[in-house]
Amino acid sequence: MREYLHAGIVLAAFAVWLVAVAEAQEGLTKRDQQGPVTVAITLVAPPSSGTPVRVKVVLDTHSVGLDGIAFDQAVAVRAADGQDVAPTAIEEIRGSGHHRQAVLVFPAAQAGPLRVVVKNVGGVAERSFVWDLPAGR
Repeated sequence: MREYLHAGIVLAAFAVWLVAVAEAQEGLTKRDQQGPVTVAITLVAPPSSGTPVRVKVVLDTHSVGLDGIAFDQAVAVRAADGQDVAPTAIEEIRGSGHHRQAVLVFPAAQAGPLRVVVKNVGGVAERSFVWDLPAGR
């Protein structure tokens, strides 16, 4: 009987851990479903002051081709002064046709809002994704 109780406790703890991981990951992901293309941006890790920002950009559609989209031109971080900052590197480009994704690397984050913009994808002039970066992280 003790073995069953122990196994039940271990399984319950594992389930709680999985839910916590899923909720944390969901907080790092933002989606925009305007027009024929869904854009999802996920922070690869919570941004911390002084470290490069890595974002995974996923483009999905069933109606238009996405091969002509250059991630380095379509995705930028918007600085506090309104200037767009291009990625310093692009990693892990995958997919073609209707489903594409890449990991983009941007310069170190500063405290305050982190705004990632995606321009001219799927007939939408601009999509904006914002996370709040607390001071002292």
